[in-house]
Amino acid sequence: MSEKISAMKYILGLAIFLLLFGSCTSETSNTNTVSETPSKIPKEITTDTSNIKSNLTPKKAPVRIGTAPVRLTSQEKLDKMHENLMNQMETGFAAKDVVAYAKEAELYMSIYGDSLAAEHLFNAADLYRGIGDYTKALDTWYIVYRSYDRDGHPKAPHAMFQCGFTYDSVLNKKDLAKTLYNMFLKRYPDHALAKDAKLLLANLDKSPEDLIKEFQKKNKQ
Repeated sequence: MSEKISAMKYILGLAIFLLLFGSCTSETSNTNTVSETPSKIPKEITTDTSNIKSNLTPKKAPVRIGTAPVRLTSQEKLDKMHENLMNQMETGFAAKDVVAYAKEAELYMSIYGDSLAAEHLFNAADLYRGIGDYTKALDTWYIVYRSYDRDGHPKAPHAMFQCGFTYDSVLNKKDLAKTLYNMFLKRYPDHALAKDAKLLLANLDKSPEDLIKEFQKKNKQ
């Protein structure tokens, strides 16, 4: 009798294990590990970030991928963490909440590597920018680009563009910005942001005074 009970417990435990983890690998990409960030990204930041506003992804209905309960639970956790941060927009983001959300997004990506991970990582980069941590923002955008470009994920080109724009408009590292703008135009010549990249590239070496003069000249015409 005790042997039958032990066998039934074993079968029940195996069934629960298969239920939890059976579909963890469904709809995942081939990029299940986080890429290393390039050593050329500078770690020193001296820019005043008090007046910088974040271009955050607007709130939308949660997306669910896969069927495994443990995977869905992780997705729900990420959605709730992001919603909590969106509720902080008026008062300012708590840095600890941003870091916790970013780490949870990186963990989710390292396990599943699906398209939803790219969305949350991109959100995390935006939030890092929102609290003025531009090094973390750049690192996270770089991960999104390197991990999802070959899969054609729509966040990959946006991530590259944001890296160039941050070097240009915030960190004043024009050489790096120029390199990234040119890389963007070569990689995504027909992207909706290509016109912006060309315009920013054309004005990269111009002083604020030169830009004002050009603006005034155009208005007179």
